[in-house]
Amino acid sequence: MNPAATRAQLSALMRDMTSHWGEIRAEWRDARGEEFELRYVQPLQTHMTSALTALEKLEGIMAKVRRDCE
Repeated sequence: MNPAATRAQLSALMRDMTSHWGEIRAEWRDARGEEFELRYVQPLQTHMTSALTALEKLEGIMAKVRRDCE
């Protein structure tokens, strides 16, 4: 398991999703689009941000374990 690589990949996916959603949202300007954003997009972005934070912490913990085991 490589938390740094996973974090980089998740970060890139989040950027792509945000970009694509921005393009879609520019065309989908009704109440259903807003509802979809509030119901699905925003929570997903929140969870992805939490996952990125957790991966960063895990990376630090694993680095400490490696140092302690040397």
